[in-house]
Amino acid sequence: MGDIGGTNSRFGLICAGELRPRSVETAPDEAYPAFEDAVAAYLHKTSEKPRRAAFAVAGPVRNGAAHLTNRDWTIDAAALSRRFGFAAVKVINDFVAQAASLPHLAPDELRRIGGPEPRPEAVKAAVGPGTGLGVAALLRVGGTWLPVASEGGHVELAAVGEREDAAFAAIRREHGRVSAEHVLSGPGLARLHRALHGGAAISAAAVSEGAARNDPAALETIEIFLRILARFAGDVALTFGAGGVYFCGGVLPKLIGFVDTGAFRSSFEAKGPHRGMMRETATLLVTSPVAGLVGCAALAEARGR
Repeated sequence: MGDIGGTNSRFGLICAGELRPRSVETAPDEAYPAFEDAVAAYLHKTSEKPRRAAFAVAGPVRNGAAHLTNRDWTIDAAALSRRFGFAAVKVINDFVAQAASLPHLAPDELRRIGGPEPRPEAVKAAVGPGTGLGVAALLRVGGTWLPVASEGGHVELAAVGEREDAAFAAIRREHGRVSAEHVLSGPGLARLHRALHGGAAISAAAVSEGAARNDPAALETIEIFLRILARFAGDVALTFGAGGVYFCGGVLPKLIGFVDTGAFRSSFEAKGPHRGMMRETATLLVTSPVAGLVGCAALAEARGR
């Protein structure tokens, strides 16, 4: 199994009928010129020869193949079968896999961000700021969980208030439009900081480090980022009719110490006539580092029946 992002790839092995991975390894994508090289390195290290494979990839999947949105890698099921002798290969959108993992995560792999407890059978939405911004949903249909893919991270994003208006205008001059991913991602956090405060470009990690030192500019950037993320997550909940929004990806875990739960929930719930419904919608952070692998295994198991 593999969970393939634009920055890192995580691989693991799963026995038939199981969902929890073993021999988990994470590797930086930049270490390999092509995806197949990363697979070959992992298999060489483990000395294993799996019969089947499933890969969750950060990009849209068409006819068993995908090209990563934020890295020049192509993942092709037929090519992987030929090179590695896999009897079957599944290529799955990464946030479909994140969504598919949600019913199978342990309670200690979820952290509630205010609001109510999630309803077990309700629609679940996965939202993930990382290298990009993933969005997917999971619906209960006839006793089975059905994942719904989307490219919701690329919808147009609206500004609220003068500071956001000014920042979005700066981003618009650079990109022509302001998609959700342009702001709500690791690169987006850095982009938002520069749009708000000017100066030389800095990394998302540097913004976080500045906030940890109580730098006012960095703290403002993170406050606005979290407010926009909460509003966007509320929009996703309305779109899917979700009973819970689950935050995945690598960005929010690094910022969770800066989250003002009351302010986050207030932005999430501010949906006019639907405010009451939003108060009943859970918001949770997924803390499991292997959720993508668990979701891959769940989908592969379901499709293999």
